Amino acid sequence: MAHGDRPLLSCYFPLGDPRVPVELLDIYAGEGVDVVEIGMASPEPFLDGADVRASMQRADRTLWRRDLGALLDRLAQFRKAPHALLMTYVDAEHPAFSDRGLWEGLDSLLVVAREDDPLAAELEKAAAAEGVSVSAFLPLPMTAAEVARAQKASFYVMLQSNDGPTGPRKDIDPGNAERIASLKEAGIRAPILLGFGISNGAQAQEACDMGASGVVVGSQVLRAALTGAESLKALLRDLRSGLDA
Repeated sequence: MAHGDRPLLSCYFPLGDPRVPVELLDIYAGEGVDVVEIGMASPEPFLDGADVRASMQRADRTLWRRDLGALLDRLAQFRKAPHALLMTYVDAEHPAFSDRGLWEGLDSLLVVAREDDPLAAELEKAAAAEGVSVSAFLPLPMTAAEVARAQKASFYVMLQSNDGPTGPRKDIDPGNAERIASLKEAGIRAPILLGFGISNGAQAQEACDMGASGVVVGSQVLRAALTGAESLKALLRDLRSGLDA
């Protein structure tokens, strides 16, 4: 994913959560979000904390096509719309295995799966066949197999910045600087974004100081969206300012 000199801001949007209206995407577009990370509900979100888990439980997965269509239509109205990335866990009942229409309008796919899960490779292959770029998720601890997967990413690589489930944290693990350097030395050319725990502009700036090309913010964005439009706008503005500082 080409991004020039501007750090990337990727923010979570829960697919099908009735408490997070699609109209809030107007704020994402207006406040400098580069990538909308569309979170598809999963029966086993094993890496997510309470905020995302509760949101996924509120979503009706059977209505994914309707909800995804409404989301992509909303983004399409902007002259310079954020990229649309589908973040999804993998399972045998994933709709992509039965409906190729899932990929229409998406720019990238990021699959969260346990190491060596063959279904993850199948999902990525199906997306690539439809012209959708593949992103990679690198969990902690990093393994050689996961780094090899990340080397194939063409959109971005999301590096887990803190051990444990998703959710805001007070501090970012300083070990990320060394991890990012090692990934670049390993030949990863896609932008490397830190995620898990980042919740404000100061932390976003710190991530860039560690060598990241930007950040992925999930739980904190979800909390702000549930609070209301003004809270979401203030958070996104703070994150963008921190990245651009």
